[in-house]
Amino acid sequence: MDKNQEGSRELLSEAKELIFNNKYHELREMLEEYHVMDILDMMEQLDEEMKQRVFDCLTIDLAAQVLEESEPEQFKSFVINTDPEHIITILENMSLGDLADILKELEPESREAVIGLLNDEDSKAIKELLFYEEDTSGSTMTTGYISVYKDMNAQQAIKVVRTEGQEADTIYYIYVVDDEGSLVGVVSLKDLITARDSALVEDLMVENIISVGENDDREEAVRLVSKYDLLAIPVVDSLNHIKGIIMVDDIIDVIEEENTEDMYKFAGSSEHERDAIDDENSTFFEQVTSSVRGRLPWLILTILGGLVAAKVFTLLESYVNYTSGTIFYYVPLIIGMGGNIGSQAAAVTAIVLNSNEKINTKLINKELVVGLITGVVCAVIAGVILYFFEPERSIYMIVSITILINMVVGASIGVLIPSIVKKLDEDTFFVSTPLITTILDIVGIAIYTVVAVLILR
Repeated sequence: MDKNQEGSRELLSEAKELIFNNKYHELREMLEEYHVMDILDMMEQLDEEMKQRVFDCLTIDLAAQVLEESEPEQFKSFVINTDPEHIITILENMSLGDLADILKELEPESREAVIGLLNDEDSKAIKELLFYEEDTSGSTMTTGYISVYKDMNAQQAIKVVRTEGQEADTIYYIYVVDDEGSLVGVVSLKDLITARDSALVEDLMVENIISVGENDDREEAVRLVSKYDLLAIPVVDSLNHIKGIIMVDDIIDVIEEENTEDMYKFAGSSEHERDAIDDENSTFFEQVTSSVRGRLPWLILTILGGLVAAKVFTLLESYVNYTSGTIFYYVPLIIGMGGNIGSQAAAVTAIVLNSNEKINTKLINKELVVGLITGVVCAVIAGVILYFFEPERSIYMIVSITILINMVVGASIGVLIPSIVKKLDEDTFFVSTPLITTILDIVGIAIYTVVAVLILR
């Protein structure tokens, strides 16, 4: 047992003992020494009644953090079963961005009930956050930022930081606006507090601001934060007015979600299957339905592609004697080699292109050369083996030549399709493995047929 597991068990044991003995003051003091994620892990081991008791004894700040990290159903349970005045105070201390993310997962009735508990200012801000389309920068941002006017001096700006710092999600970046509210610069807290009191913010700020539009895809925010090593990135509207910020911890969550979504897409499914699997309350029927919904379109496409490949393959009928020919035995080998190299090239290309703005011609050339080299090696290996085990000379010639051509073509298709999709400004992971393999099956059979016809003729 590692130290983390041992610590979790010790925390659970101590918490249970304090609850049984009604020592909630001691429980509160103990939990203040632990990270919120450790507290949540501990609470997962308790029944609903004991979870609520633990939640009720937490400090306001810690309870707000627990709500921010809770699953939607658990969040709803805490809100319903907590004293109304107490839960209102806790909600007011939550990050509005995190609260909006949770509310999006609740049914409309529960969502409206929670919004009704908020003050007018927070209610308006939450509704604005909920207005943005899913997966946009606006839907991911939080409004907990600090802004100052450019004509303030350092002393005045620090006063603003002290006043608004308690409500802000970060104070490391202070955003600078002009009289019209447009974002014109950013100044770090370090530069602000080390400057002379009379120094103007305009002279301290950095004007070259990295920002994203409120309706931009949130993956753009991920790319910029990763590229420039930012702790937060401002979100602006069409008039360059700052609307909020996206924190680096939110970026990490986005990366995890997007990577999972991309893997489901590339596997030939969709985010619906992912959501059903992640939802602990989803029924077996809902999980089956979501899986079928995500996979069936690609499987139907595979059927159609297979029928096309079979039709192409019938062209060999007039050139092959079915009673003595063994050429059909090597079809799985042919389409398997092309499919494998194509899927490998497509996966690598999709990953690289998804993290860069422009199509990398060096990557494309590399995959083509790799396809050629591996094609030659595999063709030679297959030819040598068949030379000793296949009595018909034409067969191992057909198989070897087809493997070489098919692997080069497979690598080409595997790298070109994601590149074309990227050129169209689409997500490269939309090109799923079933689509690549279906195309390569048809192409592989066509190449096999042409080579066989030419040699057998």
